[in-house]
Amino acid sequence: MTISQKELKKSKDLVEKLLKVNGNKYNDWLHQQHQQFIEENQDLILQALSAFTGQEEEEKSEPKVNEQVSVRPTSIPVTQN
Repeated sequence: MTISQKELKKSKDLVEKLLKVNGNKYNDWLHQQHQQFIEENQDLILQALSAFTGQEEEEKSEPKVNEQVSVRPTSIPVTQN
């Protein structure tokens, strides 16, 4: 659903006026709405962070398939007694 800028402004103005009548500020209310949304989606946020950190650890511990590891033979000098 796409909301036009005109509709959005109309809704915002109405909410601001209603909040002001009740002695509240729009930005404080908006911040509270953001916090509530974050709390309601906390499980999703934690899952995403776990997947990200798990993936990051996996990449560090396992070489990539197309990554070649070069192993050079070392020679041990032979000494005569």
